Amino acid sequence: MKNPHDVCIWKDTKECADCSIKGNLICHFRRKYLFCFLGFFLVFVITAFIGVIQAGFGWFLLGWLGFWLFFFEFWEIRILCSHCPYYAEEGKSLHCIANYSSLKLWKYHPEPMNLSEKIQLMIGFIILIGYPLIFLILGDQFIFLIVSIIEIIFFFSFLIIKRCGNCVNFSCPFNRVKQEVVDAFLEKNPIMKKAWQKARHKREE
Repeated sequence: MKNPHDVCIWKDTKECADCSIKGNLICHFRRKYLFCFLGFFLVFVITAFIGVIQAGFGWFLLGWLGFWLFFFEFWEIRILCSHCPYYAEEGKSLHCIANYSSLKLWKYHPEPMNLSEKIQLMIGFIILIGYPLIFLILGDQFIFLIVSIIEIIFFFSFLIIKRCGNCVNFSCPFNRVKQEVVDAFLEKNPIMKKAWQKARHKREE
């Protein structure tokens, strides 16, 4: 069964014709969104890689790659991705516009991210971005440092302006979807709505 949690984004697209929030969300996978995301991030990665090698700390990039594997395949996919409707699809790998093909080692969590998960996500991002910047500073590669910082600012600006306002992972700390759109989406997805209501009541207790 492709859609065991009855999430609307994994239903036949013919059902989207009369959807009241059609066009407000990126609720179906499109390669152009994935390539755009990867393109912006890889510009930063390539610059940082070259700079760290120029600084004489090339071997330390293995630690960065190791953290990538841990973060994207084990840590982030649990605290962030497992709450996303894209994760609800049946199967062993994720098909979304950011972490495409990551292994789904955890079960789907229809409830919103909690505070601990949001803090962990921010810590993870700081490590992911800050790791190469430290070696650029130590190696006096200030041009690469400045360019890398500018590129990562552009990357997050792009996400916040162009993606976070219509992303279906509503509890992500960067999400900017309007509340009325979130409410309408939850109405279309009872399992997710019930989990969100339960989490809300738990916080209020």
